[in-house]
Amino acid sequence: MRPSPRLVLSCLLLLGALLVLQFRSAGEAVPIRKPFETFPETVGVWRGQEERLFNADILNTLRADDYLMRRYSDPGGRSLWLYVGYWATQRKGAQIHSPRNCLPAGGWEPIEAGRATIPLQGHGPVTVNRYLIQKDREMQVVLYWYQSQGRVVAGELPAKIEMVRSAILRNRTDGALVRVSTSVSGGVEETTARLVAYVQALYPVLGEYLPN
Repeated sequence: MRPSPRLVLSCLLLLGALLVLQFRSAGEAVPIRKPFETFPETVGVWRGQEERLFNADILNTLRADDYLMRRYSDPGGRSLWLYVGYWATQRKGAQIHSPRNCLPAGGWEPIEAGRATIPLQGHGPVTVNRYLIQKDREMQVVLYWYQSQGRVVAGELPAKIEMVRSAILRNRTDGALVRVSTSVSGGVEETTARLVAYVQALYPVLGEYLPN
């Protein structure tokens, strides 16, 4: 039986990653960026309300070089959570953790999984992951994507391929995960629309913190 194209692609990706780590592991180009401690308290009409710090166990597992976990609220008092994790290098075992694995580990069960296309002013539309999740009686909508040096990538495998490509061509493996989430209020579609509006206000700000 012939191997599937996905398996062949995964093997080629792994081989490419090993070659990159073997021959270009020294002197990786790490771009200058602003730290998340300077991230704006106001994003569009949303204002920061509280910030969450991870404990040592989470930080040791995450291995991110910088992160932001902040709750924002709109003028109507409806809140959402923004999480951005940044890795200056993904060599030597430091890898971005997929929400597909982290959310179930936190007790959240996926109800729906798909994609959402978000139009951006001054930028082409971007496609992100959209999840509807549930824990006990609470339901949330989650939008997330991988930010790979100015490129928005939804899928985990394409994000890995983009990392290897950049490592070969630019000697860089820096990248980030961006996630916004909120409890369902007023229906799933209305909740999703609020997150989309927030992403549209957020995206222009990210460039100073996630280098191209």
